Amino acid sequence: MHPLLWISVISPAFAVYLPLEPRVDPCLQEVADREAVTLDGTTVDGTAGIGAEFESPFFYFISSGCSEQDTFAARKQIINGRTGTNWLLTADTGMIGKVNAEYILNGQNIKVGNGDAAKTGKAVADDLIGWKPWTGEGKQTVDIANNNCNPWTIDGPSKKTKPEVLPWSPQITAPMPLEALYSLMKEQQSDPPPSGRNILDGFPGTSMFTAVVATQAYFQSNPNGIEASKVTDDVLAFCSLILSYAKAASLQLGRNQSPKFYTTFMPRNDFNTLYQQVKSGLPGDLFPLLNSLACYKTDKDRVVVDEIYCSGPDTAPVPNGKFGTLSYTNTAAAVNIKDWIEGIGKQDPTPDLLSKFDESIDGSIGGLGSKTEKMFNSQRSVPLFEFRDLAECTTADTPDTIGIETFMSRVDGAIQELHKNFANAPKGKRDIPTSCTLPNGPAETTEIPSSPPTPRVAPVNPPSEPSCVPNPTSRVKDSHQKELSKAASFFCDKYATATIQTSLISIAHTIIAGDRLQGQGRGSYVVNVAYDYPPKMGNQDDVYDMAVTSVDNCKPEGGFNLGTPVPDHKCADVMFSAWKNCKTRPLTRLSISADTL
Repeated sequence: MHPLLWISVISPAFAVYLPLEPRVDPCLQEVADREAVTLDGTTVDGTAGIGAEFESPFFYFISSGCSEQDTFAARKQIINGRTGTNWLLTADTGMIGKVNAEYILNGQNIKVGNGDAAKTGKAVADDLIGWKPWTGEGKQTVDIANNNCNPWTIDGPSKKTKPEVLPWSPQITAPMPLEALYSLMKEQQSDPPPSGRNILDGFPGTSMFTAVVATQAYFQSNPNGIEASKVTDDVLAFCSLILSYAKAASLQLGRNQSPKFYTTFMPRNDFNTLYQQVKSGLPGDLFPLLNSLACYKTDKDRVVVDEIYCSGPDTAPVPNGKFGTLSYTNTAAAVNIKDWIEGIGKQDPTPDLLSKFDESIDGSIGGLGSKTEKMFNSQRSVPLFEFRDLAECTTADTPDTIGIETFMSRVDGAIQELHKNFANAPKGKRDIPTSCTLPNGPAETTEIPSSPPTPRVAPVNPPSEPSCVPNPTSRVKDSHQKELSKAASFFCDKYATATIQTSLISIAHTIIAGDRLQGQGRGSYVVNVAYDYPPKMGNQDDVYDMAVTSVDNCKPEGGFNLGTPVPDHKCADVMFSAWKNCKTRPLTRLSISADTL
């Protein structure tokens, strides 16, 4: 670990990101699931529903001496009997003897467009705010249904934490046409700022793999006789998903880790069902087609030959055979990529081999089989997807964050808008103009803003501010890239307007330790973000780089820029100070607190 300038967050809302320990044995999955409370399924009448999970790594429970089997048995079990209309508070396992709190919103009952999403979100927030289970004298405990390790001790957050500001990591499950999904894929590839990002567009948590977004240029060699100009967006979405999961198999999964972590758009239907949606646009055998598409990658907005899998000119690259040898393996199962794709083309076996492989872990990918739902205000049936790695929210609205109720309201509005804009199955052109109407008349949509509340800062001229970009710019070391990314995102997103205090603290820290300069003079700086493990965790070193850009001629509030950083200002200034002072002040500890918390 670099002995450089330490920066940490002392807000009660910020807690330590613990490293991932190996998942519990997947052979326990089936036993645990038999008794687990599950709301995983489609709506009874097949109309568009919204399911949600809100997990908080800051709100967790420990039971010393709890076995691996009993820890895993706590998964999806109700905590302290806390349930309400369309919601449950359950446990989600992370490591032996420790479980996180997770609110589950019932996607089998909550419908798009009827207001129940926001209503249920409010009920969840009200439950936690009224309960405040970590307050009181001494350590507080809870019971988890059907568990042998009761009682479980609430070990986080701290007693001073206000439930309103507790952060949550959400996931949303909803029906979505493939061409609408493709619009989100393209948006994610363009990496817009949070204020211009769809709420269903997640933030990839790893720099080790970039999900594939196939374009018509991937078809320039006319594979299977398909003309590039005739390839529609639903087909491109399907091919992007296949290529993403296939190429990600070149990486080493953690022990019994699911491939779902490599993309933010996870199909809940199996790939055989997805293929049926686009089969007419993909003539010929499926594997030769995908083997040809694997010859391409996108590099800085340019489609070029992926030399890992192919060689030759852009218009006629030649596969070298490596793509078909890729595979996923864990202690319980294995799947070869060529076999998987060939099976999808033949629609045998069912479910497809990747969905079957994921059953050995948690059955997330393809877990709903062929069950689809209708789009909002439409009879068109489309697949369901889980939208992962979404922007964090807090229990209730704050000046800088949105609460669970607002989050669910915006999700509902975003789904309605996408369903309206992509109402009809594609026939050449993708986007349906907003002036068009549905067969049953125009959809009633709620005008819901897609961006979080604007922090209360004084206007500046020009309005540009230094940007803190919490996306890795180099390979992650070790296996905790998701925790590192969350830590960096939390620091940058939640504390961009933070002030600096010089008090010392004695908790584990997130280090912002920039020691490299990218470019010349003012411009783009690179800092390192590392996790400092408590001594009992051993000597571990997980680091990735994060870009921090200075805007020329920018004069933020206070009249200074990254080139002349001073205390009591923005996240980017803090990082630059770390880079600038790391050699002269290696042991100085600075703490960050937000005025609103």
